[in-house]
Amino acid sequence: MIWKMGATMGAFIPVAAAAVARDTGATVATSAPTIWHFAGYPFEAGSMIAALCACLAVRFYVAQTDRQQHRWTVDAPVTILALLFTAGAVMRLRPDPALALIYGTGLGALGAGIIAIALNFVRSKLPGTDQPQA
Repeated sequence: MIWKMGATMGAFIPVAAAAVARDTGATVATSAPTIWHFAGYPFEAGSMIAALCACLAVRFYVAQTDRQQHRWTVDAPVTILALLFTAGAVMRLRPDPALALIYGTGLGALGAGIIAIALNFVRSKLPGTDQPQA
């Protein structure tokens, strides 16, 4: 009887060892955002696409509300500036796509206000750029 149990265990151990060696266990597949690079700066592709589309949509909406002839020739430089600031914000802050939509929408709506903000910033940082006192 002892001989039979030993033979059975002897046959079971290699089979169990082979099954354990083959079984890698359950793995969880996780997704990671696609990372693009521009000028050495990494950023999430989804966030960039979301922000730029939101910015462009808002600029298009703002340009259409005026309904003036040749409006895009006037608004094109402001739209490009807003798109560049939006891309810079996404590269710098690396927001998730939902927050990137907010940044794109806000910067697109700000439009020409970006110029005033930048001008005030430069005046506050550089000596001698203050406006003369009247």
